[in-house]
Amino acid sequence: MLGRCEIEAVLYRPCRLPLSWASVLMLVIMFGMIADSYSGEATRGASQGKAIYLGNEALLIQSGEVKLLFDPFFHQDYGYYQLVPDQMRSDIFEGKAPFNNINAIFVSHAHGDHFSADDMMMYLQRWPNVHLYAPAQAVRSLRMLAGFESVVARVTGVSLEFGDPVWRLQQGKLEIDAVRIPHSGWPARAKVENIVFRVKVDKEIMVTHLGDADANVDHYLRYRDHWHEEPTDVAFPPYWFKGNPTGHKILHEYMNAKRAIGIHVPRKVPPQLKSSGEEFFSRPGEEAEI
Repeated sequence: MLGRCEIEAVLYRPCRLPLSWASVLMLVIMFGMIADSYSGEATRGASQGKAIYLGNEALLIQSGEVKLLFDPFFHQDYGYYQLVPDQMRSDIFEGKAPFNNINAIFVSHAHGDHFSADDMMMYLQRWPNVHLYAPAQAVRSLRMLAGFESVVARVTGVSLEFGDPVWRLQQGKLEIDAVRIPHSGWPARAKVENIVFRVKVDKEIMVTHLGDADANVDHYLRYRDHWHEEPTDVAFPPYWFKGNPTGHKILHEYMNAKRAIGIHVPRKVPPQLKSSGEEFFSRPGEEAEI
Protein backbone atom coordinates (compact mmCIF):
# COMPACT_ATOMS: atom_id res chain seq x y z
CA MET A 1 0.00 0.00 0.00
CA LEU A 2 1.15 3.58 -0.64
CA GLY A 3 1.82 5.81 2.33
CA ARG A 4 0.43 9.31 2.76
CA CYS A 5 3.76 10.88 1.87
CA GLU A 6 4.03 8.91 -1.38
CA ILE A 7 0.55 10.03 -2.47
CA GLU A 8 1.32 13.65 -1.58
CA ALA A 9 4.52 13.40 -3.58
CA VAL A 10 2.44 13.01 -6.73
CA LEU A 11 -0.45 15.32 -5.85
CA TYR A 12 1.29 18.22 -4.14
CA ARG A 13 5.01 17.25 -4.03
CA PRO A 14 5.63 18.54 -0.49
CA CYS A 15 7.54 15.39 0.57
CA ARG A 16 11.09 14.49 -0.33
CA LEU A 17 10.56 10.72 -0.36
CA PRO A 18 11.49 9.39 -3.84
CA LEU A 19 8.87 7.27 -5.55
CA SER A 20 9.59 3.92 -7.11
CA TRP A 21 8.36 3.15 -10.61
CA ALA A 22 5.99 0.60 -9.07
CA SER A 23 4.47 3.24 -6.80
CA VAL A 24 3.96 5.63 -9.68
CA LEU A 25 2.32 2.91 -11.74
CA MET A 26 -0.02 2.03 -8.86
CA LEU A 27 -1.06 5.66 -8.54
CA VAL A 28 -1.75 5.92 -12.26
CA ILE A 29 -3.97 2.84 -12.07
CA MET A 30 -5.80 4.16 -8.99
CA PHE A 31 -6.57 7.53 -10.53
CA GLY A 32 -7.51 5.87 -13.82
CA MET A 33 -10.08 3.76 -12.00
CA ILE A 34 -11.52 6.84 -10.30
CA ALA A 35 -11.72 8.68 -13.64
CA ASP A 36 -13.41 5.69 -15.26
CA SER A 37 -16.02 5.57 -12.51
CA TYR A 38 -16.92 9.22 -13.07
CA SER A 39 -16.94 8.66 -16.82
CA GLY A 40 -19.32 5.73 -16.35
CA GLU A 41 -21.71 7.87 -14.32
CA ALA A 42 -21.68 10.53 -17.02
CA THR A 43 -22.39 7.94 -19.69
CA ARG A 44 -25.28 6.48 -17.75
CA GLY A 45 -26.72 9.94 -17.23
CA ALA A 46 -26.36 10.74 -20.94
CA SER A 47 -28.20 7.57 -21.93
CA GLN A 48 -31.32 8.42 -19.95
CA GLY A 49 -34.51 8.76 -21.90
CA LYS A 50 -36.71 11.81 -22.12
CA ALA A 51 -40.42 12.41 -22.68
CA ILE A 52 -41.74 15.66 -24.12
CA TYR A 53 -45.47 16.40 -23.99
CA LEU A 54 -47.06 17.73 -27.19
CA GLY A 55 -50.78 17.83 -26.34
CA ASN A 56 -53.63 15.49 -25.38
CA GLU A 57 -51.93 12.04 -25.61
CA ALA A 58 -49.18 13.10 -28.00
CA LEU A 59 -45.61 12.50 -26.84
CA LEU A 60 -42.05 12.53 -28.10
CA ILE A 61 -39.91 9.81 -26.50
CA GLN A 62 -36.15 9.95 -26.94
CA SER A 63 -33.43 7.53 -25.83
CA GLY A 64 -29.99 8.19 -27.26
CA GLU A 65 -30.43 8.69 -31.00
CA VAL A 66 -33.81 6.92 -31.15
CA LYS A 67 -36.94 9.09 -31.26
CA LEU A 68 -40.56 7.99 -31.19
CA LEU A 69 -43.85 9.86 -31.54
CA PHE A 70 -47.12 8.70 -30.00
CA ASP A 71 -50.51 9.99 -31.26
CA PRO A 72 -48.93 13.14 -32.73
CA PHE A 73 -51.46 14.16 -35.43
CA PHE A 74 -55.05 15.14 -34.69
CA HIS A 75 -57.34 18.14 -35.04
CA GLN A 76 -60.28 17.42 -32.76
CA ASP A 77 -60.25 18.75 -29.19
CA TYR A 78 -64.00 18.51 -28.51
CA GLY A 79 -63.69 21.94 -26.89
CA TYR A 80 -62.06 20.23 -23.93
CA TYR A 81 -58.62 18.77 -24.63
CA GLN A 82 -55.23 20.25 -25.48
CA LEU A 83 -54.29 20.46 -29.16
CA VAL A 84 -50.68 20.32 -30.29
CA PRO A 85 -49.69 24.01 -30.68
CA ASP A 86 -49.40 25.23 -34.26
CA GLN A 87 -45.68 26.03 -33.97
CA MET A 88 -44.90 22.63 -32.49
CA ARG A 89 -46.95 20.91 -35.19
CA SER A 90 -45.08 22.88 -37.85
CA ASP A 91 -41.74 21.92 -36.30
CA ILE A 92 -42.73 18.24 -36.41
CA PHE A 93 -43.53 18.41 -40.11
CA GLU A 94 -40.39 20.43 -40.83
CA GLY A 95 -38.22 18.04 -38.83
CA LYS A 96 -36.84 20.76 -36.60
CA ALA A 97 -35.09 19.73 -33.38
CA PRO A 98 -36.11 17.97 -31.25
CA PHE A 99 -38.45 16.50 -33.90
CA ASN A 100 -35.67 15.63 -36.33
CA ASN A 101 -34.68 12.07 -37.18
CA ILE A 102 -37.88 10.44 -35.95
CA ASN A 103 -37.65 6.63 -36.16
CA ALA A 104 -41.24 5.52 -35.58
CA ILE A 105 -44.77 6.67 -34.85
CA PHE A 106 -47.30 4.80 -32.73
CA VAL A 107 -51.05 5.40 -32.87
CA SER A 108 -53.27 4.13 -30.06
CA HIS A 109 -56.63 4.37 -31.85
CA ALA A 110 -58.36 6.15 -34.71
CA HIS A 111 -60.42 8.78 -32.87
CA GLY A 112 -60.21 12.39 -34.03
CA ASP A 113 -58.43 13.57 -30.88
CA HIS A 114 -55.65 11.04 -31.49
CA PHE A 115 -55.34 10.44 -35.23
CA SER A 116 -55.57 12.27 -38.55
CA ALA A 117 -55.12 10.06 -41.61
CA ASP A 118 -54.42 13.05 -43.88
CA ASP A 119 -51.68 14.40 -41.62
CA MET A 120 -50.17 10.97 -41.15
CA MET A 121 -50.03 10.37 -44.90
CA MET A 122 -48.46 13.76 -45.52
CA TYR A 123 -45.82 13.15 -42.85
CA LEU A 124 -44.93 9.64 -44.01
CA GLN A 125 -44.55 10.82 -47.59
CA ARG A 126 -42.30 13.65 -46.48
CA TRP A 127 -40.09 11.54 -44.21
CA PRO A 128 -39.31 8.20 -45.91
CA ASN A 129 -37.38 6.67 -43.00
CA VAL A 130 -40.24 6.76 -40.49
CA HIS A 131 -42.20 3.61 -39.70
CA LEU A 132 -45.81 3.63 -38.47
CA TYR A 133 -47.40 1.17 -36.04
CA ALA A 134 -51.15 1.55 -35.75
CA PRO A 135 -54.37 -0.40 -35.20
CA ALA A 136 -56.07 -1.87 -38.25
CA GLN A 137 -58.85 0.74 -38.09
CA ALA A 138 -56.33 3.56 -38.52
CA VAL A 139 -54.54 1.73 -41.34
CA ARG A 140 -57.86 1.27 -43.18
CA SER A 141 -58.31 5.06 -43.11
CA LEU A 142 -54.86 5.48 -44.64
CA ARG A 143 -55.60 2.93 -47.37
CA MET A 144 -58.42 5.14 -48.62
CA LEU A 145 -56.01 8.00 -49.37
CA ALA A 146 -54.11 8.59 -52.58
CA GLY A 147 -50.46 7.66 -52.26
CA PHE A 148 -50.86 4.86 -49.76
CA GLU A 149 -48.90 2.47 -51.98
CA SER A 150 -45.87 4.74 -51.63
CA VAL A 151 -45.80 4.30 -47.84
CA VAL A 152 -47.35 0.86 -47.31
CA ALA A 153 -43.97 -0.84 -46.80
CA ARG A 154 -43.46 1.32 -43.71
CA VAL A 155 -46.89 0.77 -42.19
CA THR A 156 -47.44 -2.04 -39.71
CA GLY A 157 -51.05 -2.66 -38.85
CA VAL A 158 -51.83 -4.28 -35.51
CA SER A 159 -55.02 -6.31 -35.73
CA LEU A 160 -56.11 -7.57 -32.32
CA GLU A 161 -59.35 -8.61 -30.69
CA PHE A 162 -59.90 -8.10 -26.98
CA GLY A 163 -58.41 -11.09 -25.20
CA ASP A 164 -56.00 -12.03 -28.01
CA PRO A 165 -52.46 -13.08 -27.06
CA VAL A 166 -49.77 -10.42 -26.83
CA TRP A 167 -48.58 -9.14 -30.21
CA ARG A 168 -44.77 -8.87 -30.40
CA LEU A 169 -42.27 -7.48 -32.89
CA GLN A 170 -38.58 -6.61 -32.84
CA GLN A 171 -37.47 -4.13 -35.45
CA GLY A 172 -34.08 -2.46 -35.35
CA LYS A 173 -33.53 -0.92 -31.94
CA LEU A 174 -37.17 -1.35 -30.93
CA GLU A 175 -38.73 -4.24 -29.05
CA ILE A 176 -42.49 -3.77 -29.30
CA ASP A 177 -45.42 -5.56 -27.77
CA ALA A 178 -49.08 -4.67 -27.84
CA VAL A 179 -52.44 -5.73 -26.44
CA ARG A 180 -55.94 -4.54 -27.10
CA ILE A 181 -57.53 -3.00 -24.01
CA PRO A 182 -61.10 -1.69 -24.30
CA HIS A 183 -61.59 2.01 -24.80
CA SER A 184 -62.87 3.96 -21.83
CA GLY A 185 -66.63 3.60 -21.57
CA TRP A 186 -66.56 -0.14 -22.25
CA PRO A 187 -68.69 -1.98 -23.28
CA ALA A 188 -70.38 0.86 -25.19
CA ARG A 189 -67.15 1.45 -27.17
CA ALA A 190 -66.13 -2.19 -27.50
CA LYS A 191 -65.63 -1.84 -31.29
CA VAL A 192 -62.86 0.76 -30.90
CA GLU A 193 -59.44 -0.81 -31.45
CA ASN A 194 -57.57 0.77 -28.56
CA ILE A 195 -54.02 -0.58 -28.60
CA VAL A 196 -51.69 -0.40 -25.61
CA PHE A 197 -48.14 -0.28 -26.95
CA ARG A 198 -45.14 -1.15 -24.79
CA VAL A 199 -41.82 -0.27 -26.39
CA LYS A 200 -38.28 -0.99 -25.27
CA VAL A 201 -35.90 1.47 -26.89
CA ASP A 202 -32.33 0.44 -27.70
CA LYS A 203 -32.26 -1.90 -24.66
CA GLU A 204 -32.25 1.20 -22.45
CA ILE A 205 -35.76 2.30 -21.49
CA MET A 206 -39.24 0.79 -21.54
CA VAL A 207 -42.33 2.97 -22.02
CA THR A 208 -46.01 2.07 -22.22
CA HIS A 209 -48.69 4.22 -23.86
CA LEU A 210 -52.23 3.26 -22.91
CA GLY A 211 -54.28 5.33 -25.33
CA ASP A 212 -57.80 5.73 -23.93
CA ALA A 213 -57.74 2.48 -21.97
CA ASP A 214 -60.66 1.65 -19.70
CA ALA A 215 -59.80 1.49 -15.99
CA ASN A 216 -61.35 -1.89 -15.24
CA VAL A 217 -59.05 -4.32 -13.45
CA ASP A 218 -60.56 -7.34 -15.23
CA HIS A 219 -59.22 -6.12 -18.61
CA TYR A 220 -55.62 -6.41 -17.40
CA LEU A 221 -55.56 -9.62 -15.39
CA ARG A 222 -54.86 -11.92 -18.36
CA TYR A 223 -51.70 -9.96 -19.29
CA ARG A 224 -50.25 -9.58 -15.80
CA ASP A 225 -47.64 -12.33 -16.20
CA HIS A 226 -46.51 -10.83 -19.50
CA TRP A 227 -46.02 -7.36 -18.04
CA HIS A 228 -44.15 -8.82 -15.09
CA GLU A 229 -41.48 -10.28 -17.37
CA GLU A 230 -39.88 -6.83 -17.28
CA PRO A 231 -40.92 -3.58 -15.62
CA THR A 232 -42.01 -0.47 -17.51
CA ASP A 233 -39.88 2.55 -16.64
CA VAL A 234 -42.69 5.01 -17.33
CA ALA A 235 -46.32 4.37 -18.29
CA PHE A 236 -48.45 7.10 -19.84
CA PRO A 237 -52.09 6.47 -18.88
CA PRO A 238 -55.08 8.74 -19.44
CA TYR A 239 -55.61 11.01 -16.46
CA TRP A 240 -58.61 9.06 -15.15
CA PHE A 241 -56.15 6.41 -13.92
CA LYS A 242 -54.56 8.94 -11.59
CA GLY A 243 -55.66 9.57 -8.06
CA ASN A 244 -57.82 6.47 -7.67
CA PRO A 245 -56.94 3.08 -6.12
CA THR A 246 -58.10 1.05 -9.13
CA GLY A 247 -55.92 2.98 -11.56
CA HIS A 248 -52.95 2.70 -9.23
CA LYS A 249 -53.46 -1.07 -8.91
CA ILE A 250 -53.63 -1.52 -12.68
CA LEU A 251 -50.55 0.56 -13.40
CA HIS A 252 -48.24 -0.65 -10.68
CA GLU A 253 -49.46 -4.10 -9.60
CA TYR A 254 -50.69 -5.43 -12.95
CA MET A 255 -48.73 -3.49 -15.56
CA ASN A 256 -45.56 -3.40 -13.48
CA ALA A 257 -44.87 0.31 -14.06
CA LYS A 258 -42.23 1.95 -11.90
CA ARG A 259 -43.72 5.36 -12.64
CA ALA A 260 -46.79 6.76 -14.37
CA ILE A 261 -47.38 10.21 -15.87
CA GLY A 262 -50.98 11.09 -16.69
CA ILE A 263 -51.93 12.45 -20.11
CA HIS A 264 -55.19 13.26 -21.94
CA VAL A 265 -55.66 15.95 -19.29
CA PRO A 266 -58.34 18.57 -20.10
CA ARG A 267 -57.19 22.13 -20.76
CA LYS A 268 -58.83 23.06 -17.47
CA VAL A 269 -57.09 20.64 -15.14
CA PRO A 270 -59.60 18.97 -12.80
CA PRO A 271 -59.14 20.25 -9.21
CA GLN A 272 -58.94 16.73 -7.80
CA LEU A 273 -56.06 15.94 -10.18
CA LYS A 274 -54.25 19.14 -9.18
CA SER A 275 -54.51 18.29 -5.51
CA SER A 276 -53.73 14.59 -5.88
CA GLY A 277 -49.94 14.92 -5.86
CA GLU A 278 -49.86 12.68 -8.95
CA GLU A 279 -47.58 13.27 -11.94
CA PHE A 280 -49.26 14.45 -15.14
CA PHE A 281 -48.63 16.49 -18.27
CA SER A 282 -50.98 19.34 -19.11
CA ARG A 283 -48.87 21.99 -20.88
CA PRO A 284 -47.22 21.32 -24.27
CA GLY A 285 -43.46 21.39 -23.96
CA GLU A 286 -43.35 19.86 -20.47
CA GLU A 287 -40.56 17.31 -20.11
CA ALA A 288 -39.66 14.40 -17.88
CA GLU A 289 -36.57 12.24 -17.69
CA ILE A 290 -37.02 8.50 -17.98
